[in-house]
Amino acid sequence: MNLDKFLCWFNSTGVITENVNVCYSDSSGFGLYSRRSLIEKNSLVLSIPENLFIKPSFENNNLTGFEHLIIYLLEEKSNPYVNFLRSIQPIPQWCLFSNDKYPRELLDKMKKHLNKYNLSRIKIQQYNDDQFQWAYYIINTRCVHFPMDVSSKDQDNNLCLIPYLDFVNHSIEPNTMSNFNSLTRSYEIRTIKPIDINEQITFLYNPHPNVDLFIEYGFVLTSNLYNQLNIENELEQILSNEKIQIIQSLNYWNSLELYSGDNDLSWTVIKTIELTFNQDRWSPYDDPSIEDKCKLKEKLKQLLTNVKQNIEKDFQQWVTNYFHLEKNILYNDFLTIIQDTSIIVNKSFIEI
Repeated sequence: MNLDKFLCWFNSTGVITENVNVCYSDSSGFGLYSRRSLIEKNSLVLSIPENLFIKPSFENNNLTGFEHLIIYLLEEKSNPYVNFLRSIQPIPQWCLFSNDKYPRELLDKMKKHLNKYNLSRIKIQQYNDDQFQWAYYIINTRCVHFPMDVSSKDQDNNLCLIPYLDFVNHSIEPNTMSNFNSLTRSYEIRTIKPIDINEQITFLYNPHPNVDLFIEYGFVLTSNLYNQLNIENELEQILSNEKIQIIQSLNYWNSLELYSGDNDLSWTVIKTIELTFNQDRWSPYDDPSIEDKCKLKEKLKQLLTNVKQNIEKDFQQWVTNYFHLEKNILYNDFLTIIQDTSIIVNKSFIEI
């Protein structure tokens, strides 16, 4: 493994790393840990200058920035950071076990993920499958959003790799925040709470639900307040094509999720379900009438019953030799969302 060579090179760049150590654990892989007895709140932990960032070249107009970085990783031979990355296995494990009968709640997003992967593979054919897959997932799991000087706002054109920063792991209860400092032209990590010695440095990658974490990174969290459950499939069963087109015309269709915790039902979910029985008086802007609220409550309860039955069936069919822990966590995530939503519907959603 080229970790020591990489760290030796990185420390020679002048970046101050006296606050932290790189350590490895079987449970979380590489991580960054405090080496000081106490790092106070609002302290600068790390500052990595822009000249160390690996950015897309945009030499080929037919490739995205993401795809330019794939080629860079596969062509670069001397960069100590890239040589270290070659010892990393970044591929989410589900990609290696395609025979599993994954639940629809995962399968829909897996298909979208693989469609994106295959589009890039078609454009970059000069490397073998193993090489391409390694480079693709190194970028997918380690890249950082960074606004590039290009006209496109697509996230695949506004990203880069930042050596050493990618040792920081994800947490929904992070102890630091990261951002680019335009004055110092560096990417900084600052504490948002005190950090003790040997405590892991973490920040929030994005508010990812466990399904996204499993598909994009290959892990799940035992507790994740950002979990959500898409209900498009169940709504397709009770909406006519005409009504679906109405919902799609309002841009509601891509935001039909239920959430864990005490979050209120989204307006898009309320109005979509109301449309199942109230097309004549339906408006996307008005609250349901008292009479319609009664019907809406019953429709929601029936919908939740159907969603629960579908989830139970899907997870019973997911027979796996590899993902027992992940399966149990994801299953319980979905049941928790349904239970939390049921409480909202029964107690606080509708005052009749």
